[in-house]
Amino acid sequence: MQLHQPNHQPLLPVTPSLRSLIQLNRARGVPLYRQISQRLREAILTGELAEGTRLPAERTLAQELGVNRTTIMNAYNDLSADGLIEGHVGRGTLVKRNDRIQHDQYIDQDVPSWLVGLTAGEETILGPEERVLNEIASLSERPGVISLAQGTPDPELLPGALLQSIINTSPVEAHRHALGYCPVEGMQSLRRHISRYMRQRGVTANIQNILILSGSTQGLGLIGRFLLNPGDEVVVEVPTYQGAIQTFRALGAKIIGIPTDNEGIRVDILEAILNRRQPRFIYTLPTFQNPTGIVMSANRKRRLLQLARRYNIPILEDDPYSEIYFEGNMPQPLKALDTQNDVLYLSTYSKILAPGLRVAWLVAPEPVIDLLTRHKQIFDLNTNAIGQWLINELYQRDLLEPHLATIRETYQRKRDLMQQAIADYWPAGVRVNHPSGGMHLWCRLPGDMRAHTLLREAIQEQVTFVTGEPFHVDGGGHHTIRLSFASPEEKHIQTGIQRIGNAMQRLLQQRTHTGAGDQSIERLPMI
Repeated sequence: MQLHQPNHQPLLPVTPSLRSLIQLNRARGVPLYRQISQRLREAILTGELAEGTRLPAERTLAQELGVNRTTIMNAYNDLSADGLIEGHVGRGTLVKRNDRIQHDQYIDQDVPSWLVGLTAGEETILGPEERVLNEIASLSERPGVISLAQGTPDPELLPGALLQSIINTSPVEAHRHALGYCPVEGMQSLRRHISRYMRQRGVTANIQNILILSGSTQGLGLIGRFLLNPGDEVVVEVPTYQGAIQTFRALGAKIIGIPTDNEGIRVDILEAILNRRQPRFIYTLPTFQNPTGIVMSANRKRRLLQLARRYNIPILEDDPYSEIYFEGNMPQPLKALDTQNDVLYLSTYSKILAPGLRVAWLVAPEPVIDLLTRHKQIFDLNTNAIGQWLINELYQRDLLEPHLATIRETYQRKRDLMQQAIADYWPAGVRVNHPSGGMHLWCRLPGDMRAHTLLREAIQEQVTFVTGEPFHVDGGGHHTIRLSFASPEEKHIQTGIQRIGNAMQRLLQQRTHTGAGDQSIERLPMI
């Protein structure tokens, strides 16, 4: 069916050519679609492209710039997610009103002049994907919205009563000690318990090899500042934990993404990179990887350690989920195979106890611990003493293992419930991993369905999840989503999955009606 413009429709300004506006640098290491979206974003924000300007069709601009049409489609999707452009059937893709804060608005609001321009570098740290994550978090707080996005513990399993009983049955002198300062490197008794725990897992670690941290994010930041200078390169898995990506980018690092398969990081591709590049370290989550849930195979671990030794590159092993295993035994950490002190091991109590305790730990060679302790002291005199004391008491009273058994049983039941709901309510063609531990399902959407488009439809159904893009440093992830089964109530898991299934079916019906080649439904305005 042909669409006709009514006679009274005003003519829209159109950009005849964007070739002079967009200069692509294929040697720059930044995906072409992102170079295009960044340049168009600048032009829109500065007024170089006025509100209402009709952008060239995807095929037209692809021919002008000598790129694939998919590259233009991805660039337009980025701008659409930011609310800077909007697709209209029959009218094309239009520049929207720029509602972002500009210099004049700072003046009008009587904001101190020193604040103007301080957000200029924000784009390198918080890109479109990270802003979408913030929006998802805000949406999840709304009444009636089911969040399958939050990778946090089940609120019902936070050990509040258990910790309260410890406080009630402890002498007053212990309370006073817990409310005071403790050594920068952490409470000695807790470090001793962690040392025993690590030895049980096959890692030789004395108390001098352990640093207590205010959450694992602090560990990423400390190690990053210790090992990185602006412009240095870091290797990460693709996909990987988006918090690590943000931290390394904030420190000015260039990130090299290495694909993963069902055994973990592709060491064949990594070796080819190490032959011609010199990254400062390799960041990996070998156990119940976030977001894929993969456990790195023993053979892959050995190959990774061999490469680290051959090229003299340290490995940062991030291990927040290993205690949340469902079948068999707890996987052995990469650090247990490390005979040359090439692995820095990072873990946390946030996933197995409570994020609010803000207690994590690092295992590393003693000289590294000494240097990081001195650096930590500058920014953080000591990690939460009462949190350390409570965790130490859990070890002392043998209360931690019963709690872990409960969360394993609960999360396994939730995983199975979510996977069964997917089988019941989602269309054919969806591929879902079957993690043997952790908190997440990683899903590949059917056909060419895009995650951002599905998210916008799902929000209409009052359910949220995380799209795949924030976990990718290579511009990928457009057709993947992460679902977290740990936090939502069991009664909400089935309902949430059913709602996403409704959104999927609606998108599939729209594509049937509009034709497989019509991309207009990919650029709906963000709700």
